[in-house]
Amino acid sequence: MITSELPGVTLAEIPLEDAVNILVEALDLMHTLPIEDCPFSASWNVRLHEAEQRIEAGLVDDADFDDENLGRSAADILAELKSFPLLPDLACFTHGDACLENFLSLGGMISGIVDMGRAGITHPAQDWALALRSVGSTFGPNGEQMLRQRLPIDCANKDLLRRFLLLDECF
Repeated sequence: MITSELPGVTLAEIPLEDAVNILVEALDLMHTLPIEDCPFSASWNVRLHEAEQRIEAGLVDDADFDDENLGRSAADILAELKSFPLLPDLACFTHGDACLENFLSLGGMISGIVDMGRAGITHPAQDWALALRSVGSTFGPNGEQMLRQRLPIDCANKDLLRRFLLLDECF
């Protein structure tokens, strides 16, 4: 559903370096929004509960998993998700689905951010994990490496990033 048209093209449609720069700028902007009065929780417990509900309702398609998870069952993914330790104590406003197609650019600048249905307060690695996957699948390993060099230090842990990629399999 389009309620109004935004100018620009997705970051997947522009050169790699521009896409990475704009994506980093957009995520930095979102992650610094004040969260004191934000009513949207995307905490690990909330998302884990939603994932479990989606699995129980048969809404998770095992055949649509990322390559590294193909052959696994949704129940297996859920069991692994439940085994993770608590997240580091860091929270900010996140997009929730920070892939290139959800950020628009016009004239080398951010012109829009769309598909905010999973936005809320959680660890910023939620966004960086999905952004890395999107940049890697669109621009290849060089693109992923370019974005990885721009990761905030508290989001660079591979296990932390993997946790959010695994959670995304359920959505």
